[in-house]
Amino acid sequence: MPDSIADPARARVGTFTAIASVLFAGLASGALWCLLSLGLRRGEVLLILPLAAGVGVYFRWLGLVGARGAVCAIGAILLAFAYAQYLFAAVRIAQMLGFPLRSTLFSMDAGLAWQAMRANLGVTDFVVLAAALAIGVGTTLTARARAAA
Repeated sequence: MPDSIADPARARVGTFTAIASVLFAGLASGALWCLLSLGLRRGEVLLILPLAAGVGVYFRWLGLVGARGAVCAIGAILLAFAYAQYLFAAVRIAQMLGFPLRSTLFSMDAGLAWQAMRANLGVTDFVVLAAALAIGVGTTLTARARAAA
């Protein structure tokens, strides 16, 4: 039996699968981040850190390790950050105007979302984003180091 069939971690993950996995992991992480933070009063920005570790473990599980896994993790974490910020903006606008969240999501234009996102982002958000990127990349690169040892 060939090694690629016997050991799924050694199988080569195709480009389409890698791109689809980045999209799914990023959008799911962003939605989960927003959902979990709705009940919090403070510290919601820190929820991206365990999600980034989960994204890194997911790509390691898929067999995307090393530079390719790091690029996928970065893409997924950045997508999660952008999507969550969009959802946070929609929640804030819906709360301020008293509209249902669903109708706000479908009727909010990009300009209004951009203004709401920009008004609520600070230095702390970008510092935590950098830490999340480091965690995601570190998780995929440590798998490479363990495989080489």
